[in-house]
Amino acid sequence: MVYVLAQLKLENFQRWKAVFDQRVSVRKEAGSKEAHLFLNSNDDTEAVILFDWDTLENAREYMESDVLREALKNVGATYTTTYLDEVEITT
Repeated sequence: MVYVLAQLKLENFQRWKAVFDQRVSVRKEAGSKEAHLFLNSNDDTEAVILFDWDTLENAREYMESDVLREALKNVGATYTTTYLDEVEITT
């Protein structure tokens, strides 16, 4: 299983969230299984998303696409991504 950690800097959370919600079907078609969205408790211009993706190739293709970068640029959002391989689940 592949995970993608996206760290975002947002001009406006609500404006960005509308685009995020509109793109759910695009993400699913690209191989995204689920996304856990977190908002910084002290700064609502910082968000983190942990995506569960089907393959590393599909994750990279989506996350590094010009279409995604342009959509985020249009709502004043920037992001960095880290690709993670699950090693272990513990309690």
